This record gives sequence, structure tokens and C-alpha cells, in this order.
Amino acid sequence: MALAGYLMNKELSQDELPLRLAAVSRCFRAETSRTSDERGIYRVHQFTKVEMFGVSEPEKSSELLEEFREFEERHFASLGLHLRVLDMPPHELGAQAYRKYDVEAWLPGREMWAELSSCSDCTDYQSRRLGIRCGDTHLHTVNGTACAVPRLVIALFETHQQPDGSVLIPPPLQPFMGNSSVISKDTTKHIPRLRPIKRQTLKS
Repeated sequence: MALAGYLMNKELSQDELPLRLAAVSRCFRAETSRTSDERGIYRVHQFTKVEMFGVSEPEKSSELLEEFREFEERHFASLGLHLRVLDMPPHELGAQAYRKYDVEAWLPGREMWAELSSCSDCTDYQSRRLGIRCGDTHLHTVNGTACAVPRLVIALFETHQQPDGSVLIPPPLQPFMGNSSVISKDTTKHIPRLRPIKRQTLKS
């Protein structure tokens, strides 16, 4: 939403197209779930994600959508996750989407497929409302999620957990984890223990 608003009332030149943007953002949702399959951090009110936003000429938005889908598949496959991609039927589309892909990962611990990300071709639904143009033409927009942190964490831990409880770190993530290849009790000893602080009430 922030990236769409950033382009509000902007006129882009053909040299700038297709425009590809990405940003870390906070996502807020009203719905949560109390079903056992969606307990814990699977469905929460607020989470961090990396959002992708693209703008293209009308005849090239389908091509940009495929580019976003291929990036999501390549990104998650590099982490050793087992994936499937759903080309969503019309009754599963939101008002803004002309076409939408859902990328799902298999969660071994839950024994279910879970949506990790999606990408949508919104044609000119958003651009007409936001005034995103190239000359007199309203451009097409493509939205996609590069990473929704809570579900990606679930998928990584359930896919790579070992019998002793340790978790293997996929090679692309190892440079960000001090070049460690595994998360175990031994590797978390440096994490400080948190102690609750008892709140004191002031006497009047």
C-alpha cells in the first residue's frame, strides 16, 4: 500500500517502464484464526513482510506478473522448501486482481500446504484510482510478496528440523547467521535470559 501511494498522481515516462520497487513494511490484518491448524504465529494481526510492486505498460503486465512469480519460486526453492504454485480461480480473486498466483510450501509438522506469498496482476484497477499514468494511458500494476516473515520462519523450521531438535540453516541464509550451518541449543547460549520484572505499585 505504501509503494502504491508513493506513486500516486505520478506520470512515468516509457524509459522508466517497467518499474520495479520493493520495501520492507508492516502488514496489519483484522482476521486471526482459532483453529488448531492455524495456531501460533501462522495467522496474526501484525507481521513484517517484503512487498514487491511493479508498474508496466498495459500490454506487458502479464509478462511482469510471470517475472514476479518466477522470482518467488526461485527465492523459496533456494531455501530448500517444497513448493506448489496455484493459478487462482476467479472466485478466489480480490476486487483488484485480474490474475493471481499463490505460492505454497509444504509444512511437515502441520502436514499441510500453506501460502507463503502471492502475486497479482491488477491491470489498471489501482492506477486509475491513484492516477499513475504514462501520458494519457493509465498503467498496469503488479503486486507480490517477496517474504512474509512468520510463515517463512515456520516453513524453514519445520522443513529443516533434525531428529535431535536442531535446525539446519539453508546455505543462502548462513552469511546472515554468522556463517553457522545449524541452529541448536549450543548455538543459542549467547542469547541473554529474560527475567520478568515485577511491577511495583506506589503507595499513596
